Amino acid sequence: MTILEMKISKNDSRAIYKQIADQLSAQIDDGLLKPNEKLPTHRALADQLKVTVGTITRAYAEAEHRGLVEARVGAGTYIVDKKKEYWEFQYSIDEQPKLCSFGYNMPPSVGQNDKIKKAMQVLSESSLSLNEFLAYQQPEGIESHRKIFAQWLQKHGRNIDKDRLLFTSGVQHGIQMVFDAFTNVGDTILTEKLTYPGLFSLSRHKKLNLRGVEIDEDGIIPESLDAACQHYQPRFLYVMPTLQNPTTSVMSELRRKEVISICEKHNVLIIEDDVNGLLPDHSPQPLVNLDSERVIHLGSFSKCFAPGLRVGYIQSPKALYSRLKMALKDHSWMLSPLLSGLICELMCSKSLDHILGKIRCEITQRSQMALNVLRPFIPKYQEGGFHLWLALPDTWRLSDFINEAKQRGVIVKSAENFTLPAGKVTPAVRISIGCPRNREQMMRGLSILKGLLESKTTCDFDL
Repeated sequence: MTILEMKISKNDSRAIYKQIADQLSAQIDDGLLKPNEKLPTHRALADQLKVTVGTITRAYAEAEHRGLVEARVGAGTYIVDKKKEYWEFQYSIDEQPKLCSFGYNMPPSVGQNDKIKKAMQVLSESSLSLNEFLAYQQPEGIESHRKIFAQWLQKHGRNIDKDRLLFTSGVQHGIQMVFDAFTNVGDTILTEKLTYPGLFSLSRHKKLNLRGVEIDEDGIIPESLDAACQHYQPRFLYVMPTLQNPTTSVMSELRRKEVISICEKHNVLIIEDDVNGLLPDHSPQPLVNLDSERVIHLGSFSKCFAPGLRVGYIQSPKALYSRLKMALKDHSWMLSPLLSGLICELMCSKSLDHILGKIRCEITQRSQMALNVLRPFIPKYQEGGFHLWLALPDTWRLSDFINEAKQRGVIVKSAENFTLPAGKVTPAVRISIGCPRNREQMMRGLSILKGLLESKTTCDFDL
């Protein structure tokens, strides 16, 4: 039955306008009337059903009151798209689909949606599991989930103990837990001279002093770290040993041991951000493997699966576990068991490993293409990473380059985003190759950047 085949019954106790509204509702539920489909004019439907125009006006008004239709000024009456409000998304936080964005350090799309759909279906088939997932749990989460997480991470080279593990809403949430649990106003946090921007807002909120340590191709320089520890007497060292953001550096195992030794000498705890640690096929041991009683280890699945899940984890030294658990309880009581259960299903079904393998493959292809295009400008890159770090030629001012690229439809991240307050800004940009929707879009963006880099000559402006 279509809307033109509605039946009006004089024997029906309902008013005629309500009969029409009810039949509209039934046709929508049956899928006969589709979202955004235009309905006949008041006059046309009144003539068809042999009722007055006023009756159709009342029927449409009743349907609109029920949220079934909407009147669009000058256009007519349309079936409401009930999914519209909560299924309509922007491409990203602040960028339009027409732009080629190299802004966000995120994995490319390689079929994550299919794996999530299957995992959700598995969870939904067990009413017992769903009931448990929808109930309150202890702040540390379900023990079987922690066991699965720990076993999977152990398989991937991380010495993780389920009894020292907590779930977080990503790495930034983990850092916030550490700061809330163990720092006071005025404490000093050491970090790489160029570092993760999320650290800035968290330290401002807690009124902490961030101090940068000099870095080289291998990460934090031991001598500079030793001097900074002596001078500032810091509470923590925050460090990203593998695929550092933004410089791409990977600490050698020797450098990692030197960093731990210096922190032990000065009684400084280490916050290890391992968010990128699972991306390379091979990398040195994480710091937590070398000293689990000095290192607070943080990771998440935002890079090796998808950032929208917001599932992370934190392992602390035994002596700090209780206070971290209390911080988690104060923040949100617990991570949603439904989310940790979803990750567990992805782990147990091998879907997480499958997606991680596909991400590595896609990033290998993208990185080779990007390096080929930008090779004359010598970008820094490490195997498995989602980003390149590109120092600009002397002929480009950083702000000019960022603005000109945006004018041409390309977004890159300025070194200013990664520079500590009052620090000297390096004329460089981060180019995140996982962010573009596909390789074709990425190549268009890279070609524009290459053209910009080649376009300036020393006489374009006074240096």
